[in-house]
Amino acid sequence: AMSVALYIVCERDIDGFDPFVNGKAVGHADEEALEAICVELGVPPLMAFYSENPDVLAEFLDEELEDEAPSRDELPAEEWFSAADGLVTVEALAGHLQAHPAALPDTVAIVEDLREYAQVLTRLKKEKVRWHFAMDF
Repeated sequence: AMSVALYIVCERDIDGFDPFVNGKAVGHADEEALEAICVELGVPPLMAFYSENPDVLAEFLDEELEDEAPSRDELPAEEWFSAADGLVTVEALAGHLQAHPAALPDTVAIVEDLREYAQVLTRLKKEKVRWHFAMDF
């Protein structure tokens, strides 16, 4: 199976700061289950913060789909989100999963990723840098 990770892309670099989070536990988690929990908690789902750079996406789709691939112009523009908004979701989700470890398989690893996202987003909020999630395939 593909190893999928959900990672954070910053709109601009912060000197000496690496926004890397492994993100594999979240990438492998049941997206619908995570979304259902977010809906229950009244926060936007993680994938509400997902966006790709159209150039990167076009390249990936060309390799995967060849002739069927959409042109770069047909792809959505890259979107940026406020770190404060992202924090609301990752913190609510982390808190819920920590309180309900049986909610999903691999909850401990998922919470670890969420806490790391929260650390990165806390820094981005302080520096007023916007962000989005992207997929590493």
